[in-house]
Amino acid sequence: MAQKFPDDGPHLVYLPEREFSMEQFLADVKKTYDKYGLCVIAVSEGISGPGGVPIIATLKKDIERDAHGNISMSGTGALGDLLSQAVKDNLGISRVRSDTFGYLQRSFMGCVSDVDQREAREVGERAVQLAYYGNMNGSVTIQRTGDYAVDYGLTALENIAAKTKHMPDEFINAEGNHVTDAFRAYALPLLGSDLPMPTRLRAPRVAKLLKG
Repeated sequence: MAQKFPDDGPHLVYLPEREFSMEQFLADVKKTYDKYGLCVIAVSEGISGPGGVPIIATLKKDIERDAHGNISMSGTGALGDLLSQAVKDNLGISRVRSDTFGYLQRSFMGCVSDVDQREAREVGERAVQLAYYGNMNGSVTIQRTGDYAVDYGLTALENIAAKTKHMPDEFINAEGNHVTDAFRAYALPLLGSDLPMPTRLRAPRVAKLLKG
């Protein structure tokens, strides 16, 4: 969302809604690296190979599952290590590193958007109102209205529990390795007014002074 220049990362984004191919992944990385001299990649831990089998399931012997039978994706850096090693072994790029986020992006107060913060509180308030005054149960939902406004509804838990909301096709580019402008238009209002924007220092080059 903060990309301003063509060589800004992430250059590649891989999502679980598209079948992951190691061969295509390496080809994408090589093309990007050859063009920019660097390649920043964002990969969902839920990416799957042929047959819809999560890649993470092929890397761990003891697969943890939640109460609904879904594979627990977090808590391991195995996927990042696998992809990093594949880049090193097949593309000859020596400096490769991976970072696996767990609770970091969900608990760091420094990157909470004002929109998300406000709506989260309003969801909690609506839940208390429904439980206290209406003696109702279920899950409070956020529904968009208009250009960007929200309304809060209530739906039965069986409509939500153990169900996964998938990324719409129009949010993923044709190559399956990045998001589209439709996704950016959807996500931008959620990020709030305080989204930090990166800048670059631009200055005239100064000739090196070499001493013999």
